[in-house]
Amino acid sequence: MTVTNLTEIVTDKRKSEVVDILQKAMDKVQNDGASNVLILLKTDGVYSRFSTSIDDVMEVIAQLEVHKYDILMRMQN
Repeated sequence: MTVTNLTEIVTDKRKSEVVDILQKAMDKVQNDGASNVLILLKTDGVYSRFSTSIDDVMEVIAQLEVHKYDILMRMQN
């Protein structure tokens, strides 16, 4: 999977840098065969989701719960 379609929404240098980082990450996934990648990107108020295929849904949900807990704890500090 490539995220080249993100370049269509890039309008400034900062967003362009983010897209470059995402493209490098997805290239690494394709070349090294990472097992799971899930990216949620908000651009101009619109969320876009990019992911590899999800084989173990419960594992992904557990990871999201851990991230949610981490974010909530950071908000309290």
